[in-house]
Amino acid sequence: MQTLKYQLGKIIGMTLLVLGSIFFVIMLSNISTGRNELIDGLLGGFALGGIPALGGFFLWRASRMGQRKFLMNKYERQILEAASQNGGHLTPTELAMKTDLTLQESKKVLETMQLEGYAELKISSNGSILFYFRELDKGDNYAESELLN
Repeated sequence: MQTLKYQLGKIIGMTLLVLGSIFFVIMLSNISTGRNELIDGLLGGFALGGIPALGGFFLWRASRMGQRKFLMNKYERQILEAASQNGGHLTPTELAMKTDLTLQESKKVLETMQLEGYAELKISSNGSILFYFRELDKGDNYAESELLN
């Protein structure tokens, strides 16, 4: 149910963004050469297009981040347990196998944990991207991995 709320927020936000942009362009294309018409066109374009477009962008962005945080909070214990079992390292594929998250959701939630400072990105010798939870590192076969900046 929660993820449906975020999906609807993203859809409504994107719709507002697109429609607002279209209205803004239409209003600007109908501007006449007179000074008063120019000001009226700019104000109308901003009111009918710019404000909805900005609101849509912020709604879309908030829904996207809200969904990531919701998944992170819901699966936090499972994520940390899976990382602990792997010596502090976890790939999106491993997380998807150990939870009911999809591969895309696994990647998003691990990226969110990395952005919030809970994990670091590493790359293994075979080129796999790993999420590294320093506190859970017990020494393993990823010791030769390099930290990504």
